[in-house]
Amino acid sequence: MKPESPDEPRTPENTPDETPSRWRSAALRADQTARSAVDQVRPVAHRIGESAAAQRVREWLAPLLRRVQQWIAERRLWERVAPQVTAIREKLGLSERTPAEPGAVSPRLRSMQFGAALAAVGVLALLVGATGAPSESERVEEAAQTAAMPPAAQPSAGQPQAAAQPRDGEGDEPAPAPAPAPAPVPEPEVPWGPPVEGIDVSNHNGSIDWKQVAADGKQFTFVLATDGTSFTNPRYSEQYHGAKDAGLIAGAYHFARPDKSAEAQADRLLATADYQPDGKSLPPVLDLEVDPKKGGCYGLSVPEMHQWTDTFNRKIKDATGKDPIIYANPSFWNECMGGTDSYGDHPLWLASYGVDNPKVPAGFDDWDFWQYTDKGKVGGIGKPTDLNQFQGGLERLKKLASN
Repeated sequence: MKPESPDEPRTPENTPDETPSRWRSAALRADQTARSAVDQVRPVAHRIGESAAAQRVREWLAPLLRRVQQWIAERRLWERVAPQVTAIREKLGLSERTPAEPGAVSPRLRSMQFGAALAAVGVLALLVGATGAPSESERVEEAAQTAAMPPAAQPSAGQPQAAAQPRDGEGDEPAPAPAPAPAPVPEPEVPWGPPVEGIDVSNHNGSIDWKQVAADGKQFTFVLATDGTSFTNPRYSEQYHGAKDAGLIAGAYHFARPDKSAEAQADRLLATADYQPDGKSLPPVLDLEVDPKKGGCYGLSVPEMHQWTDTFNRKIKDATGKDPIIYANPSFWNECMGGTDSYGDHPLWLASYGVDNPKVPAGFDDWDFWQYTDKGKVGGIGKPTDLNQFQGGLERLKKLASN
């Protein structure tokens, strides 16, 4: 009961018990002491946490941490049931000093234990934070690695798959790069064979029996189509198509006059040659020889001869898709064309008589066709005619006619 008057003298029965106040003060002091200890220990714990001994310290403190956690759990349980216990004591008339809390520990001792527990937990937290938490650089590195990782595994069957959402600033995912085009398959190498015999003819050869020519072992022919800007072989169609009908591979040639228009001469050849990519037609031929009237190079310099030849060849290739075959002898090529290698990728028809092995002019690796005489005798032709060989064999000759 409370005293009815403030002047009532104090007796042991009515004097308030000041022990709880002292306990609270002691608990506050213990708590302050613990917090001060934590502040003092924090730098040391940080340095310790950076060392290799931190792991051993954590292992040593682990049992204590478990005990503290158990005590805190018991304390929280007691705080929840304490009012009910007090009410029961009052009903039963029991003294409040009867031990009823876990462990029958006095309030003062519990306060000291609680302060020490706080200090221990604070030290352990510092150690764990100093050793277990990743540094800022480690977190940055981990984030970079996470960004570079592939997407998570696909959901299992029956689970819905969420649509991928683009991140801020991003649009649709880029389309996958197209598959690289397959590398072109190189054409099989055509085997070399023995030289193939052939002839070349003009209007001077007159009427020709091409079946007899074929029976004489000739497998190809060149036929004069045009000369300069004004002459066309009147027998061209007869000779050219007669040879192809008899099974020979045939090609048309133009006798060049470089002192006249290259365009006009190329156009004349194209209009006459009737070139067809039928597997029986050789590329058209540019016949380059000295001026038959004055000799020499038609009064042109080497660069002018190159320019004329380039113009003629370009028109022929634009129309047929073929680089013209170039006919020349070594002396003309060296004198009038300067031994240039600008036409080394063109097939070469070389004129060289009375030799076993012709000398290849500068600018070419080897000859393809070789005109080795102008006095040949061939069945089906009444007059002497030019004889030729194709180096490489029949299959290579057919390949040249089909490309």
